[in-house]
Amino acid sequence: MFFILLFSIQILAQTIQIKPSYTIQKPCISPSTFDINSSQTCIIPLSEHRSKWQIPIFKIKEHLSALGITHIQSQAKLIQFKLQTKKEYPNLQKLLKQRYLQYYPTLQIANIEIKPTSTHANSFHYTSSCQLSLPQRALRKHQGSFAVKCGKKRHFFQYRIDGAIGVYKANHQIKKDRIITLKDVTPAVVPFETFYALPIAQTRIGEVIARQHIPKGKVITEMMVTAIPAVFKHHPVRCFYDDGAVHIEFEGRALQNGFIGETILIKKADGKALRGRVVDKNMVEIQ
Repeated sequence: MFFILLFSIQILAQTIQIKPSYTIQKPCISPSTFDINSSQTCIIPLSEHRSKWQIPIFKIKEHLSALGITHIQSQAKLIQFKLQTKKEYPNLQKLLKQRYLQYYPTLQIANIEIKPTSTHANSFHYTSSCQLSLPQRALRKHQGSFAVKCGKKRHFFQYRIDGAIGVYKANHQIKKDRIITLKDVTPAVVPFETFYALPIAQTRIGEVIARQHIPKGKVITEMMVTAIPAVFKHHPVRCFYDDGAVHIEFEGRALQNGFIGETILIKKADGKALRGRVVDKNMVEIQ
């Protein structure tokens, strides 16, 4: 007695990997591959001895389901599958594209794939009243999930973005507190995958310093830089004290970086440390 699997599937030739231990009697399935061809209906006789039945039905269902082919009918000796038509979500793709381009202006998107995960996905219909929920932290990655609320219903989706993004890489090791100029970086285009911080834009070059040591070849992000301070650590600064009756000026040396409005420590020529407020570039008011 033979069990028969009937596959009547209208799709292009595809391949599913099967474990090498699987044994099949017909060339339509080999120990290493399972081939689906649009030009044929594949009928595979399997041994009646269940101990030799090496491809369980549920395994075949799982592999075909991954290709978008769902099981539609099952009888004692027949199992049929049907290729699901891939549904497109142009409105959601447009919203995702807008959200990502707002955050990554140099992102070049090649494709956005969206798959529903809700059980009631077939009832989803996008209208202008629908709201897409995607937290900003999700923009760090090229794939993830989001929700769309339409009225009282929430629909859930998974997505993947394929693309590339323009970045700047360090062309040598950049020391901490160094002003980053065009001589320090090389423009590059890299695959868009995971960015835990926004890559620096061209307009920032020359206006920021390295917050840390940046290795050669590293993509420079906003987490690695900060604005150029008004006072640099170890640099000379002009200090003054004014209480309305007495005005004193002298030169000191900053013991730390400082932005306008910040209070920093400075050191006088005699080695005494004083606290002062940064009021301008290289100028500190002693408090």
